[in-house]
Amino acid sequence: MLFQISEFMSYFVTYLPTFIYLGFDIALLILAIFIYKRNSYKYGIYLMISSLIAIISSILSLSLNLPYLSLELSNRGLNFSQIVIILTIVNLIFLILGVVSTVFLFLAIYKIYQTHKNNR
Repeated sequence: MLFQISEFMSYFVTYLPTFIYLGFDIALLILAIFIYKRNSYKYGIYLMISSLIAIISSILSLSLNLPYLSLELSNRGLNFSQIVIILTIVNLIFLILGVVSTVFLFLAIYKIYQTHKNNR
């Protein structure tokens, strides 16, 4: 019983940042949809794209069981060099998704500044 509680707490602590990040991205997506529908500003689209890419990244991380992926690959009998190559490719994919999401977020912030600069 104690082992089950500690295993649950281990998974909970491991995946808590991912769930918080996922919740933030869902809230940002809802905000972007409201901005686009209410005012039809172009930066709503950039915010939507940024949050969708971040949501895809979080869901992919959860589905791959990313913190325990190396352990799972070693349990399947792969040697160390193959595990390192697979983890490098997976990390590059997540890096690309993060950079693309950040670029769209910066574009949205720039468009917000450009749109509302004229009103001052």
